[in-house]
Amino acid sequence: MRCIYCNTPLSGADYCTGCGADITIQKRIARISNLLYNQGLEKARVRDIEGAITCLKRSLKFNKENTDARNLLGLCYIETGEIVSALCEWVISKNMKASGNIADTYIDMLQSNKNRLDVINQTIRKYNQSIQYCREDNEDMAIIQLKRVIGRNPKYVKAYQLLSLLYMKRGEYEKARKLLKKAAAIDNTNTTTLRYLQEIEDATGKTTSLAPRGRRFTKEPAEKETESGGTLRYLSGTEMIIQPTTFRDSSTIATFINIVLGMLLGGAIVWFLIVPANRQEANDDANRMVTDANTKLASESVKVQDLTDQITGYQEQVQAANEERDAALAKAASYDDLMGIAGAYVNGDEAGAASLITTLEADQFDGNALTLYSGINKAVQASLFQQYYNEGTTAYVAGNMPGAIEKLEAAIAADPERTQQQYLDALWYLAYAYFQTGDTTKAGDVYGRVIQYFPNSAYASQAQQFISSGAVPSVNVGAQSIQGEEAAANMSGLDAEAPMTAQEQAEAITWTEADVAWVDPNTGLKYDMYGNELPGQR
Repeated sequence: MRCIYCNTPLSGADYCTGCGADITIQKRIARISNLLYNQGLEKARVRDIEGAITCLKRSLKFNKENTDARNLLGLCYIETGEIVSALCEWVISKNMKASGNIADTYIDMLQSNKNRLDVINQTIRKYNQSIQYCREDNEDMAIIQLKRVIGRNPKYVKAYQLLSLLYMKRGEYEKARKLLKKAAAIDNTNTTTLRYLQEIEDATGKTTSLAPRGRRFTKEPAEKETESGGTLRYLSGTEMIIQPTTFRDSSTIATFINIVLGMLLGGAIVWFLIVPANRQEANDDANRMVTDANTKLASESVKVQDLTDQITGYQEQVQAANEERDAALAKAASYDDLMGIAGAYVNGDEAGAASLITTLEADQFDGNALTLYSGINKAVQASLFQQYYNEGTTAYVAGNMPGAIEKLEAAIAADPERTQQQYLDALWYLAYAYFQTGDTTKAGDVYGRVIQYFPNSAYASQAQQFISSGAVPSVNVGAQSIQGEEAAANMSGLDAEAPMTAQEQAEAITWTEADVAWVDPNTGLKYDMYGNELPGQR
């Protein structure tokens, strides 16, 4: 024993040698605990198990470190079939006293036999199942389970008591008495057992003789009395025994019939009690397995759906990232091309810069890059216009009217402010090129732009003559409308009913320097809009 104040081992003195505290009460409590332990030991020796358990529990209330009382309490639990409670007490005892504790031996004896532990677990489960059957009013299954429990654990007092209680409820008092006598042989002072026996005695009017363990039950001499009706009555102590004087089967056929009836009765019991219970248990197990499988499948389906959603999200992110990457690469390439164009322009290659800048668009840039693009584009407009103008007029002279239209349109688009000197010539060539291809609508539109942008030029009057002659459809020029033959007659006095052909118009126009549409850079010869050499040059 140790001091409760400083944990110093105590001596025979009434004070602690470590801290000097008064330990009289502590020693008195320890003596009370030992006294109760001795009482419990005496009761256990005479198989008063319940009384022993009560004394030992009280002993542990006074001194929970009394390992002897705790070990003996575990043995008492073992004797009544409560293995789990015994193990709990022994484990606690081992934790309080690790060395030199007999609880180690007890625990090893139980744990060394795995089969016995399995049997103990099964009996506990079956006993609990029996209780559940009782609560569900399924007494037949409860009786079957309790018989199995008793068969596997013959010392389980609670199983004897519950089974006897079920027999008492059915009125089978002798079966209940037999079970309670077995329970009393294990614990002869158990109050529950004695109370059930008293109820049986009150119901039957017979007393129960509980012979001490180890001694055979002997009948006391009794006064025999034979009564009419073939019965014999006699007293065995305080118990009245009534039995028939003779009991004899009538014949072999009766014996055979009894055997057959017994077999039929047994088969009926099996068919109506055991088979439905086993079938119900199998169905419950199958339903439980199906439910578990469905739950697991649903959980896995949810996980798969979550993973699928994650994969879809990641794929969308990858696609967006690829698109951003492609856009960035395209933009980087555009910036790189812009820098190359800027380098060509700085090195004096305006024609090359003008040719390359046509492959780019303004919406490809922003910020300083857009400013640079706008500056270069404006700076090379003249070169770009001249390049497209030369290519367009060359195609025109060669008779390639579609090529001339394409290049001249590009030249006009390259000079939106109409600042180039040959802008009017480009419009004039473009109008004649459309006229030569038969697209008079677009030719009239271009003539209208000549009149609108350059109203005082010789080209404007010639364009007016073409429109007035009806060679091209009516066009709108700003706020002024020119409507075909009527407008032509009002403006030029020409005969609207006899429109001139293009050749007649070309011959009717007096040749001036304004009629020169193109000059051959090699020969110096001048040509009109139709590609005809102007007369008087040779």
